[in-house]
Amino acid sequence: MQLSASWLAQWLVQGDYYSIALDDNSLVLDSQVGSEVISFDDWDGSIEIHRGVLWGALELTSSDQQYCWTIHGLPWSECKPFAAFLIRTYQDWARNRVDKLDAVLPEILQRIGKFSSQPGYLRGSEHESLHTFLHQSLADTDLTPELAASFRPRSFEKISPWLEEHQDWVEEHNKTWIKQQSEKWGSWFDSFERSPLNDSQREAALINQDHNLVLAGAGTGKTSVLVARAGYLIASQQAVPEDILMLAFGRKAAEEMSERMGEKVSDRVKVATFHSLGSQIIADVEKEKPNVAGVAIDARVRSAWIARMLIEQWNKSSSASKWQRHLTQWRVPGFSKENTMEQQAENEQLQAWVWRHIELLGQSTLSKEALIEEIQNNNNPAMRPRMKSELELLWPCYQAYQQYLKSKKQIDFNSMIDVATQYVKEGKFISPWRFIMVDEYQDISPQRLALIEALCGQKIEGKSTPTLFAVGDDWQAIYRFAGADVNLTTDFEGRFGSSHITELSTTYRFNSMIGEVANLFIQQNPSQIKKQLTSFTKQSKKAVTLLDSDLMLQDLTRLAKLYDNKETSVMILGRNNKQKPAKFDDWKAQWPQLNLVYMTCHASKGREADYVFIVDVNKGIFPSPDRETGLAAVMQPRTENYTDAEERRLFYVALTRARKHVWVCAGSHNTSSFINELIEDKYPVNNKIKRIK
Repeated sequence: MQLSASWLAQWLVQGDYYSIALDDNSLVLDSQVGSEVISFDDWDGSIEIHRGVLWGALELTSSDQQYCWTIHGLPWSECKPFAAFLIRTYQDWARNRVDKLDAVLPEILQRIGKFSSQPGYLRGSEHESLHTFLHQSLADTDLTPELAASFRPRSFEKISPWLEEHQDWVEEHNKTWIKQQSEKWGSWFDSFERSPLNDSQREAALINQDHNLVLAGAGTGKTSVLVARAGYLIASQQAVPEDILMLAFGRKAAEEMSERMGEKVSDRVKVATFHSLGSQIIADVEKEKPNVAGVAIDARVRSAWIARMLIEQWNKSSSASKWQRHLTQWRVPGFSKENTMEQQAENEQLQAWVWRHIELLGQSTLSKEALIEEIQNNNNPAMRPRMKSELELLWPCYQAYQQYLKSKKQIDFNSMIDVATQYVKEGKFISPWRFIMVDEYQDISPQRLALIEALCGQKIEGKSTPTLFAVGDDWQAIYRFAGADVNLTTDFEGRFGSSHITELSTTYRFNSMIGEVANLFIQQNPSQIKKQLTSFTKQSKKAVTLLDSDLMLQDLTRLAKLYDNKETSVMILGRNNKQKPAKFDDWKAQWPQLNLVYMTCHASKGREADYVFIVDVNKGIFPSPDRETGLAAVMQPRTENYTDAEERRLFYVALTRARKHVWVCAGSHNTSSFINELIEDKYPVNNKIKRIK
């Protein structure tokens, strides 16, 4: 049906609309320059009729009240009947949709009321679920939000804000709830640990977002937060002990955490390493404990197997020639021409090199062809021949290892985590845990994170989605060589949609003058997360000394005299074990009151002492030059462009082991770039090194 102006009126309207027609729940407007189709969704269903001197006009308004269309020059006598016909047609069209709207409105309002009135923390997944439900329910009515609001304006006063997510309201609700909970549980937080939890520690323990990252700098009390979080969940009846899974990276760390949980919270909280968790998952599915290979857990068994395997490889002419060609151009750790074949095979350095590559090949899960492609795409063309040559040496070793596992019907740690992850993804293992907590999250590898994501991603009817509570510090991410990827921490928010990051802002370990040096030093790398870390112990006297290595004995002697009648603790740290001072055992016997300990900077992670000497911070030693120029460089995460990024974090770790004072020792003729930076950029340090250039 159509209503149009006469030819004379069409000429007089000068480009305005002169015709309106109904076409399948749409209005078609014609003008001299073209046509426009207006769907019933875009029209508010009303028509205003205007009478002119000669003709009539119809005026329509958009559903959002933002636009009007006017059709001029229409026969006046036909305007009212045509408008009435259009309105009736629109009402018939709308009535069916309004009936659908009325059918879903009660549930829409009930879901909004339930979400907004719940007393606890409003999680992102719940908010997203509500948002999705609202838009899907409205889409099912075939009405736009504007039309639905025009039909049921009072209901949509409550609904409309939630269609736009209403994020500000949710954030304000959560902020208020945290404040109320902090006050309600104040006395509990004051007495739970030996010292009352501070504000940032309390906030970390309370927040219950889907994915939570607590950035816990050195000495900020991360263990207290982990234990307090578990304790609060149980004390507030949000969980029972069996709902909580605590993951640690090493057996010793897991044992210490288990003991702490048993003392403070409950011995029924599950504390596990990733390996023991993988074993449990496989045993649950397969009804028997996996047979873990002895080479994976026993150093002596591993050494014997590697020696046999290498000799077998070298007794094959094709394999032996590959090794000979390689050794004419590149060095292999521990390999010496003077040694017999048996001595070569039993060399610790060589075995460590081979085993590390076997593990990296297992973690990468790439085929040989895929690795060759990765090598070809490597941005260091000069190293590609060496990488390919190492692959030719080590791929047969990896195949021999896989065949060994197959023949023994055994599994290693990498395979165990992969199999466990797959069982969780396939639903063969149903996780009993609602709260998954991870210690030292900055050490996470993609493989281990895949298992966590699988556990957190399980959707079980009648149960809320498990939450992740990760505690770590990107400033202390120093285990790239073991497969860790710091970007999994620095890009936490980008990886997980609904997430919250809390910073523990106060360190109780090192004084403010150590903090002033260490915090400034680590944040020179723009990729590290910027945060404020304030020392609880304030002082104005400089607490970092740059010391000529020749003066180290002098300062140690002075320190020993200061503690002649009492004890203290002194840690001597080196980049590697080679940096252990030759006289260390003599010093230890001479000054028992110092409780001297030597360890590598890596091994010192998690340890502390009153005083720390970092030795041999010389050029070519610390920072250590990048040795990952061979095959290992292809298989390890290399996502940082900043020079010496991980070495800088390692130096930060070393600096922050001390409670009172740090000596950074180097030779005056060979100071490293780190020493030079501390001097030239005028860090607040005592400089006792007279550099010789």
